[in-house]
Amino acid sequence: MKRLIPTLSIVLAATALASSSHSSGDARTRGLNTITSDDIAAHVRVLASDEYEGRMPATRGEEKTLAYITERFRSFGISPQPNASYLQEVPLVKKSIDAEATRLVVAGQGKETTLVLGENMTAKTGGAVERVTVARSELVFGGFGIVAEDLGWNDYAGVDVTGKTVVLLIQDPRGAADSLYFKGRALSHYGTGIHKSETAARKGARGVIFIHDQDAIGYPFAAIAANAKRPSFERVRGPESAPIPEFTATISKDLAAEMFASAGQDLATLTEAASRKGFRARPVGLSLSGEIATELEYSTSHNVVGYIPGRDRPDEFVVYTAHWDHVGIGAAVDGDSIYNGAVDNATGTAALLELAQAYRALPDAPSRSVVFIATAAEEQGLLGAYHYADHPVFPLANTIAVINMDALFPFGEFNGMTVVALGSSELEEYMEAAASELGRKLQTDPSPEFGAFFRSDHYPFAKKGVPAIFAVGGPLDTPEPSAEMLERFNTYMSAGYHHPEDEYRDDWDLSGVTGDVKIYFLTGYAIANDTRVPNWYPDSEFRALRDRQREAR
Repeated sequence: MKRLIPTLSIVLAATALASSSHSSGDARTRGLNTITSDDIAAHVRVLASDEYEGRMPATRGEEKTLAYITERFRSFGISPQPNASYLQEVPLVKKSIDAEATRLVVAGQGKETTLVLGENMTAKTGGAVERVTVARSELVFGGFGIVAEDLGWNDYAGVDVTGKTVVLLIQDPRGAADSLYFKGRALSHYGTGIHKSETAARKGARGVIFIHDQDAIGYPFAAIAANAKRPSFERVRGPESAPIPEFTATISKDLAAEMFASAGQDLATLTEAASRKGFRARPVGLSLSGEIATELEYSTSHNVVGYIPGRDRPDEFVVYTAHWDHVGIGAAVDGDSIYNGAVDNATGTAALLELAQAYRALPDAPSRSVVFIATAAEEQGLLGAYHYADHPVFPLANTIAVINMDALFPFGEFNGMTVVALGSSELEEYMEAAASELGRKLQTDPSPEFGAFFRSDHYPFAKKGVPAIFAVGGPLDTPEPSAEMLERFNTYMSAGYHHPEDEYRDDWDLSGVTGDVKIYFLTGYAIANDTRVPNWYPDSEFRALRDRQREAR
């Protein structure tokens, strides 16, 4: 991945920021001064309280959360959606799989392998489908299941998979020194499960079976198998949504190797072949039969959308996003069953509210409109963000930038700002200038192979072509952070993340979080008052999408 280096465009971004500082320094200072640790703490203390029941979509916790956010928007003077309220409906379907009725069998060469939900398989129907029955669907090994015209890569070239089930490897193809083929160690858009599923559906495949690989993705198969029988939410898809297969399943790498071996195929050899350009999908002499049964329950969640109309270019939009939801009430840990989600993502929601207040405190609105979106059901698969991207309140072609905030760390003052997928877009140049004002340097994600860029709410916008950035404060490697700060990070990741322990604490040090929010403000403020239209860098997989989107405008 290209690292950020000094360029003319960086100088221009810094100049734009400095210019706005000279011409409207008092205005910027007024906005910055509204961003305080006390305000952030007050918001988090409410949103992460037991009264909000873990902020699960379509529950009383959602009702309380929506009321809190909308009341704050209203009190700050943030305008609701044009000709509408603050709330954008997000139709959801809750899917509860019938474990007893769900069973798949792989057969071939006189042998059968039974796939059992929660033991050696996870499975789900595609979309709002209750039941899928499969009878001797031919299995086709599709390699990595990637079609990337810009890279000259097509695993399906000349192969008809209509009505068949494709078996796919996860992530990107492996290159030299065990790096990923397309972007060094960093996972590309083409390696995501959603890209592979949608591509398979476009090619006519009926279903997809993914081969889980702990070495490639960073966590064991048991981690997903444990949740195989839990209910989950999906968005209700419409004709504007991308196609998906009728069903998907995931099996372990060991099980896949046994299946292929039963048909005289070697998974390691197939994987090696699939990692080279020119590979083509091929049948493996196996078929799939069985059933996936699901109970459906429809409900409605909500994005909260407010904005400040721009002074000179109100039809261009700078968007801030943060998801308001968490995972609700679950299994008790030490007697506590409420998963409060204080860090994830009451902090991001608090940041969104602080930014709304900061922009409204300015004596004049920025040149471009500024939009604030508290998204729904991120924890269920970025559902609220996907819904907005399919049903944008403000045109995506005129959406200049998206700045996403997710899980800010209350562990002290930071000297770094970690930009996930650093080197992707010109938005980083604005953020670099903003971070520099607060004495910070941008740094890249230390584990890009795990694809954090594709796991938060900026991604549905990027997937449509809109330049988007996801960044959070943290310590640089040099000088080495304090042992206390490292301990706080490690404790959160091991005992706090998606656990009841993720609660607001009076001993939080929010100085770093406050700095994050100020950097978000300075970044968005500079973009909102600039005349440039920032884009993805030329080597980004999203650049062609954006160029076509802007041309079509």
